[in-house]
Amino acid sequence: MLKVGLFGGSFNPAHQGHKMVAECGLRDLGLDEVWWLVSPGNPLKQNTNNYEARVASVKALGLPRDMKVRHIERDYGTQYTVDMLTKLFKRHANKKFVWMMGADNLSQMPKWKDWQVIMNALPIAVIARPGKGLKPRLGQVARQYADARIDEQFSHKIADFEAPAWVYLTPPLNHQSSTKIRNSKT
Repeated sequence: MLKVGLFGGSFNPAHQGHKMVAECGLRDLGLDEVWWLVSPGNPLKQNTNNYEARVASVKALGLPRDMKVRHIERDYGTQYTVDMLTKLFKRHANKKFVWMMGADNLSQMPKWKDWQVIMNALPIAVIARPGKGLKPRLGQVARQYADARIDEQFSHKIADFEAPAWVYLTPPLNHQSSTKIRNSKT
């Protein structure tokens, strides 16, 4: 069964830090592929209406063959991760999925629609981000799902764990930020 990392985000714009997260997924999670899911419109962020430019910024990173930009949320007509996952699981029942996200999203996850459904739907890999320190690991999601946390030494088997299961990875950090990139252009 193909093991696929789902790496969703606004990518406004995508940068080498994002690519490092995706590479960490391939290397440390035992995945066959990583699918970049560029959100057509993130309900928690402003100024994400430039979808094609954000897709182009991902492609400009020079992704290897085992990383693909997928237009799933746009094609399914979904706005929320939980709704996209429901359709994705039905259409790709022959794949094992792992949700991948930066540690900043773990702190923000309680704002997501039906976030507990997501936690119970598929294994999740959280990748450390610069400047986040312990906050994500001490936040609501980490506390509520403490018993479902997998030790990092078993991260390569995360796709085989039944949800809820999550792992916190601590690879070398890249200090690039989409916000800093946008602000430097204004």
